[in-house]
Amino acid sequence: MGLFSDLMVRLPDKPPGIDELRERLGYHPPFDAASAQIIRYRKMQGVNLGSLFCLEPWISTELYKDYQDQAPEAEGDLLECMGRESCGSLMEAHWDSWLQREDFEKMASIGINTVRLPVGYWVLGTGYASGKYRRYAHAYNRALHFIGRLVAWAAEFDIGVLIDVHALPGGQNNDSHSGVTGPPLFYESTECQELALKVLATFASLFGDITNIAGLQIINEPLDHPQLEPFYERALELIRSHSAALPVYIGDAWNLSKYATITKQLCTRFGFVVLDTHRYWVFRPEEQQHRVDQLTQELWKNEVPELASASAEAGGNMIIGEYSSVLANRSFDGEDPAECMGKFACEQLKAFDQTAAGCFYWTWRLQHDSWFWSMQYAINTSAMPATYFYFGSDAEMPSELRESIATQAEENRNEWREKHLEGHRNYVSQWEGEFGFDYYAAGFDQGLDVALSFFTKLAFPSKLGFVRQLASEYASAYVAQNGGEQWKWEFEDGFREANEEFAGFATGIVRESI
Repeated sequence: MGLFSDLMVRLPDKPPGIDELRERLGYHPPFDAASAQIIRYRKMQGVNLGSLFCLEPWISTELYKDYQDQAPEAEGDLLECMGRESCGSLMEAHWDSWLQREDFEKMASIGINTVRLPVGYWVLGTGYASGKYRRYAHAYNRALHFIGRLVAWAAEFDIGVLIDVHALPGGQNNDSHSGVTGPPLFYESTECQELALKVLATFASLFGDITNIAGLQIINEPLDHPQLEPFYERALELIRSHSAALPVYIGDAWNLSKYATITKQLCTRFGFVVLDTHRYWVFRPEEQQHRVDQLTQELWKNEVPELASASAEAGGNMIIGEYSSVLANRSFDGEDPAECMGKFACEQLKAFDQTAAGCFYWTWRLQHDSWFWSMQYAINTSAMPATYFYFGSDAEMPSELRESIATQAEENRNEWREKHLEGHRNYVSQWEGEFGFDYYAAGFDQGLDVALSFFTKLAFPSKLGFVRQLASEYASAYVAQNGGEQWKWEFEDGFREANEEFAGFATGIVRESI
């Protein structure tokens, strides 16, 4: 009886089916394709929600304070310290209290339109665990409830959520936020990779038809390992069998130019794929010795050209998934830290706006919000700007002004189209051949329709971020219906130029009205 009962305790529960997992996630309104397009393709002003569903001891310090003697680092280490009986209630208390609806209301009030939500693969609970997480998988059987609540709160304010699988089975890098302490096992373990694929397929099924899900990031800060690119291909093929249109984000493995080219290749096979790169100015020894003026020079001399080149190679499908205003002490020695960091943060934001489709601060909050890694602390101390609205606005745009701008743009449609079409005719006149001017005009009208929809439909105006991606998709649909593959590029040019015309027009009016 004793042996049999021990075996009974050790037997894992049956993995839940997708319907049960959907129940845990909770109800979400029917998919709204028009709103989802804006949330997925707009320029993203974002922030990370760190250490909520993938813990880091320096952020959520209260969870770790009773176990300082054991010095747990990875989340699995902390579970061992908590014990099997207590870990579930302790984790749920953290999920329940770390963020509230008011956080999303505050984000929307300052112009944050997207959050990046790091989650460990283990949040799916029983049947989705490996290593030491198997013993504690039951602690996560209600995690989806809290994730679903967070997604719903974000949806109330038209905030998109990028689900970031921050930790994969076995760990994908040498840092404890990958879920394990020690060297990564993911790349050499078939078992870990198969479980990761199962997790990603499940996430795609759960989140692919939720309107305010901006995308699914399948890995965070991976190593540039020979197994990485084949894993990307397998993961994308599997995800596309569950969700044809969900944007999928991959990591650059700290090798931006290489993975920009890989992103370009993956886009041709799997559609909307986005490259995530991270930019910090505090970790490398050379950065720790440079003052702010030197860092600013390096930013514009070296970083911006690198980012611009990679973005162009990836078809504009690139974001800065993590950045911060935090600098090393030597960078502002003798000067006010917040003032120095604030100046450099503004330079970073200008650079990112020119080169990327979005950027996400690390992170929204610390346990006591007492240093600049907390975006809220950084804003309160002027180490980050107070607002993040587009079109030159430093506050939420009045609905009357939005309506007026949209009405004026519609009145200008024919004039703008003819002006740009004439410029296009002059441009192509240097070559011989037949051109699709009707395709250019159709692309221009479609581009203006999209720009107006982005500007007017949601709670606050949105600006198209993944311009080339969406232009290509509309152009492909137009060509599929009308033929003329050779003129597809002209449709895309018209689409992009309409977007630029409207953005400049709207920004000018907003600035005049301030």
